[in-house]
Amino acid sequence: MERISDNLQARLERITGFLEKEQSVKTWPGPSEPLDSLILTILSQNTNDNLRDRAYDNLRSRFPQWMDVHSTPVEEIAQLIRIAGLSQQKSKRIKEILEWVKEEFEGFSLKALENVDDDEALKLLTSRKGIGIKTAAVVLMATLGRDLCPVDTHVHRIAKRLGWVLEKINAEKTFWQLRPHVPEGKGYSLHMNLLQFGRTICSARKPLCSSCYLWADCIYPQKGTKK
Repeated sequence: MERISDNLQARLERITGFLEKEQSVKTWPGPSEPLDSLILTILSQNTNDNLRDRAYDNLRSRFPQWMDVHSTPVEEIAQLIRIAGLSQQKSKRIKEILEWVKEEFEGFSLKALENVDDDEALKLLTSRKGIGIKTAAVVLMATLGRDLCPVDTHVHRIAKRLGWVLEKINAEKTFWQLRPHVPEGKGYSLHMNLLQFGRTICSARKPLCSSCYLWADCIYPQKGTKK
């Protein structure tokens, strides 16, 4: 029986190219402050993008500088981000992250991560409570253009349905298993295209199998028929 890892790189290269043809080549928009992205990611937990963005805007409108958020009581932060849910938990996490950044980087910026390689940056970020490998990879990919393909719920689901990883593997292990096989320079494009594909075609419930352009590659037992 063919192992999951057999020809994985070739399969990823083919799917990457196909998604870029069917959807588009996703281009990294350019550098931004990693700390902004990290706080956004914390706010995004267990909520949707709209509520996350509204909570973030509330926070930054009241406190344009992270140093001001750092000196603000948890309760006040919680009120500002309440719309995103889990406000007490998230406000405490934000305060902890800002304290760590201040001590570790002597300020309120994570741009110093530009000077370390991917492995070191991932290790540094995930050493903090509440920052998992997905969050760390998203921050590094989105703000510093690191050639990584973060594994969120959509990427994880698609990876299993396409047979890239075993069914029972978790998202973190999926990231590490896929990482060496992602086509060079295509981490951002692959992640964003899989995200789009997962939201529009390969949804968790009632995927649009009849319209799926990756149908022939799918091993999902409950997949529907192709038009």
